Amino acid sequence: MRDAPSQALKSSRAGDLLGRVTNDVYIHGHHESVLRSHGWRTAENSAGYLLPALVPGTRLLDVGCGPGTITIDLAARLVPGEVVGVDRSERVLQDAREAAESAGAANVTFRVADAYALPFEDGAFDVVHAHQVLQHLTDPVAALREMRRVTRPGGIVAVRDADYAAMTWYPEYPALDDWLGI
Repeated sequence: MRDAPSQALKSSRAGDLLGRVTNDVYIHGHHESVLRSHGWRTAENSAGYLLPALVPGTRLLDVGCGPGTITIDLAARLVPGEVVGVDRSERVLQDAREAAESAGAANVTFRVADAYALPFEDGAFDVVHAHQVLQHLTDPVAALREMRRVTRPGGIVAVRDADYAAMTWYPEYPALDDWLGI
């Protein structure tokens, strides 16, 4: 009976987090032009920093996987390891599933999930990866905590993201200053 309050607390926490995520808006949306631009991403050009740490057989979670191009590329490098890509959009995940099937990536699956309440057991993955996800979240620290929760002890949480407040460019270009302001 001692587990019941613990389970209730976990359910309550997940409910609170799910309520919070509904306020997050993926600014770019899933328009065809956005997905096309994301389609050129590979493990090499978007997760190169992570590649030396990966070994075949690794179990990896890709949070915010979008059209799955990075996910599928990682899966090819990790055979026979299992790779799971998650995203909030079922529509974009359908494209990812089709791409995985076309690539013959039998060790990758895609499912709808929330970065604040991942539907996996504690320590379920060797590596949890997120590419350009945190910038779209109202509480990126909560998402990072959740990613850590599903990473095994000694595993890796690997995140590549933009820090717009730290961005600078030269020569100065007023249109980019306007873009950053927006």
